[in-house]
Amino acid sequence: MKITTRIVAGYGLFVAVLIGLVAYQILTIHRMQSINRTLSEISFQNSLACLQALKDRDLVDEYSWKSFALADPDYLDKLRESLDAFESSLKQIYAYVKSDEESAEVKRLSQLWASYKEELAQMQRDLPRGGTTLPESLQNRLEQLRAQTLSVYQAGLHAISLKVESSRKTGETAAVVMYSATLAALAVSILVSFLIYRSISKPLAHLTEGTRAIAEGKFFYRLDTSRNDEFAQLARDFNTMALRLNELDGLKRDFVSHVSHELKAPLASMQETTRLLLEQIPGPLTEKQKRLLELNHQSGQRLTSMIRNLLDLSKTESGVMEYELKDQDLISLVRRAVGELDMQAKERQIRIETACPVDPLHVECDGDRIVQVLVNLVGNALKFSSKAATVRIEVDRTREIPEGVPERWRRLIATNSAQTGHFGLVTVSDTGPGVPDADKERIFEKFHQVKQGEKKSGQGAGLGLAICRTIAQAHRGAVWVEDNPGGGSRFRLLLRSGGVQTQEIPRASQPL
Repeated sequence: MKITTRIVAGYGLFVAVLIGLVAYQILTIHRMQSINRTLSEISFQNSLACLQALKDRDLVDEYSWKSFALADPDYLDKLRESLDAFESSLKQIYAYVKSDEESAEVKRLSQLWASYKEELAQMQRDLPRGGTTLPESLQNRLEQLRAQTLSVYQAGLHAISLKVESSRKTGETAAVVMYSATLAALAVSILVSFLIYRSISKPLAHLTEGTRAIAEGKFFYRLDTSRNDEFAQLARDFNTMALRLNELDGLKRDFVSHVSHELKAPLASMQETTRLLLEQIPGPLTEKQKRLLELNHQSGQRLTSMIRNLLDLSKTESGVMEYELKDQDLISLVRRAVGELDMQAKERQIRIETACPVDPLHVECDGDRIVQVLVNLVGNALKFSSKAATVRIEVDRTREIPEGVPERWRRLIATNSAQTGHFGLVTVSDTGPGVPDADKERIFEKFHQVKQGEKKSGQGAGLGLAICRTIAQAHRGAVWVEDNPGGGSRFRLLLRSGGVQTQEIPRASQPL
């Protein structure tokens, strides 16, 4: 199901619940209004009709007595008027009857009224007029009429109480339904929002993870395409992009490897020719010619170093870099690296200081590769140091991971470290311009260089530190840069005392 369909369906259900709730409230309000109108009619009209009937019955009683006692035509007329008035009140009561109980009481009142009128008419024909009292049977009929009229009035009051109770129950039910429906709507909205969030956040998190992996060079990363929504199509496009990038990356590695390999032979011939000329084997040179050849020889050496770095990078990315791991004295490796750079340091009038323990410090490593790392680190310090400066190299033994190690490298070292043993720590300090905080991690990426003023003479292509980190990573160690308390930078290399497995060495194309 598509994400948009889920959103529309979920919130459509929520809207339907709200519409149902609103409709129920409207019906309930309409019903309560109807009950209130009924109550109003019963409470005023029916009550007034009953009270009027009681008043008319009293007049009937009064004029019945007077008509039999005095036989006055005026009282007979008043009696007929009171009879008509009671008859009218009885019709009004009939008109406002709303319940079966009231209807039964009013029907009984009508029967009594009919009996009374019939008996009154008969008595008026049979008994002499004047000087007589109202017959006892008529008196009983009038009392029954009074009592029945009161019963009708009580029935009306009872009907009112029933309507009030019904209204109360309807209000309570409406309140319960409203609260329940509100809670249900809230629960539905939370459930729908959660389902929509989960259906979006999970594939989005995978997409974010995949994008980060591609940014780190993991072109082998693939997303799940089993879903049936827009994210599945996006995942398919992402996988196609990753496949294409992987192909392009392979072509680039093959091209770099091939070109670098092809350049080695002619460059070596050029270097050898320059060396022969500098040794003046073909003939003597002037000072100017000798200087130009020396510059050419230095440029060739830098180019040779770049080609060697490109070849090493190509090997590491292809996973074919081989490491011969064995027990090595780290102090001896440091001295080898310093010896290789001694001439360069003298040319730049830079002094290299070393501080090493008296006892040997053994680590398990590939000696040539670690020397390559040390040469890169010390060579960088020489490049960025001013003349007459000092580059200091310190070698220490430690049983704890130094505090300055970046967190992700700390986790890697802690995961792969043996339970016992020690670490060898090499620190190369310089007094150069330093490395900004924003570039402390990026300088170990391929082709990244810190932009600080004009490009320095002899500055490389930005491959040396990337290769250093790759080699350190292959040894389950770490290399990082910190600010030198005395100004400049200090690069630190951490190596374990043992336990490295060659079959677990990762490729540089799979950053940790």
